[in-house]
Amino acid sequence: MSIAAVLHPRGATSGGALHDIPFVAFDTETTGLHASDRLVELGAVRFRGDVVEGEWSTLVDPGTLIPAEATLVHGIRRQDVTGSPPAAEALPAFLGFIEGAALVGHNAPFDIRVLAHELLRAGLPLPDNPVLDTCAIPRRLHLDVPNHRLDTLAHRFGVPQGRGHRALADARVARGLLEAYLRDLGPAAESLVRLALTQDSVLLSFRRYASEEVPPSPLVALMRRARAELRAVIVASADDGMAARPRRVSPRDVYSLGGTVYVEADCHEDGSVRTFRADRIALARLA
Repeated sequence: MSIAAVLHPRGATSGGALHDIPFVAFDTETTGLHASDRLVELGAVRFRGDVVEGEWSTLVDPGTLIPAEATLVHGIRRQDVTGSPPAAEALPAFLGFIEGAALVGHNAPFDIRVLAHELLRAGLPLPDNPVLDTCAIPRRLHLDVPNHRLDTLAHRFGVPQGRGHRALADARVARGLLEAYLRDLGPAAESLVRLALTQDSVLLSFRRYASEEVPPSPLVALMRRARAELRAVIVASADDGMAARPRRVSPRDVYSLGGTVYVEADCHEDGSVRTFRADRIALARLA
């Protein structure tokens, strides 16, 4: 059952219960403070109501140096991630862990953009999960706090904190904050959560916040035409090897992130969803 169906059950006179929705609180640690920086750790907590259904975390090898200023924040050094999987290998497990859940993050737009960059680099699809920002809710409610940092809000609501700026520990705090908002701030907080999960005008999601305006090009026009006409496209990408082996795909969407255009498509050969960098597509024609 979809999240919208839980919140607005057919024939019900009032909304469905939030405790029936699976949530995943998540957090990232990175090589820097820009959304284009690389992932070095990812942690998540899956819960429903007050029951934790599972936890997941991994260090990630960013394939580059971890600057000293980043290590000062999270304590993760280059030698700590040696032998850890790169993002392309770690992210499929994360996508499986969050399937069917609403996501919860603190200052979530930053984490969404980091993950979107990594997913697109890895040729993976952007997930459809709606996202709640635990930083935004107290702002919208004009809560009287000195700032909206994770540790400040955790102290305000009595949420236990582990080692700060580590992904799983901060994901646990984000979960605790959502529970505290719903418990202590009452109907106003619940109304904001429902709105954020269901209304297109305020919905925070990978697709809405991770994509920039796509610059026009013949390739973009071709992909959009194929999608509108429900036609397949034959593409050959350098990502498929030096021979750029052609494959038949059905375009789903076109993204631009960090100045790079990506095409997401269903592959007819193996049934997977693939993401191609547009600048690496050597051939594209309607099938």
